Amino acid sequence: MFNVNKFAEINQANLEKSLRLSQIALGGVERLVNLQLGIARDLLAENVETAKSLAEVKDVQGLVNLQRQLAQPAVEKTLGVARTVFDAASATHHELNALIEEQVLSFNKNLVGTLDSAIQNAPAGTGAAVSALRSAVETASNAYDAVAKTTQKLANEFVEATTNGVEQTVKAASRKAAV
Repeated sequence: MFNVNKFAEINQANLEKSLRLSQIALGGVERLVNLQLGIARDLLAENVETAKSLAEVKDVQGLVNLQRQLAQPAVEKTLGVARTVFDAASATHHELNALIEEQVLSFNKNLVGTLDSAIQNAPAGTGAAVSALRSAVETASNAYDAVAKTTQKLANEFVEATTNGVEQTVKAASRKAAV
């Protein structure tokens, strides 16, 4: 039977989920825009200092020395920016994953509730089939939770290890180049 109140509740819930998704997306964009503005401000200040230093160079040896001085901090700053961008993207990704996980849990809860209702209203003799279906849904839900948590943990560890490895390689290469 069509229930107007239930329909209104579903619409309200979907509106709230859409708003939350929009807030997550806008929050991610805001983090990246703020990062870009900070980088632009820092680059402008660094370029002014570099121009001043270049103006003070008197010979070729002074230029070579200035180049060496500027190389190492540039690599470290690039790594810092890359890490910050990664952290901002990772935070947005985490928020989106949490929203999706909530949706899956909510769907499973609603499905189990619907199956419980079906069990109560089912004709005689069909209760066992509906109970088996409910058990299968609960088992699938538990399996999904376990796989999702394991996958998230492995992905985080992989990204962290890769990021650290790249940072160490770039730092080592920049030290060799400076020598």
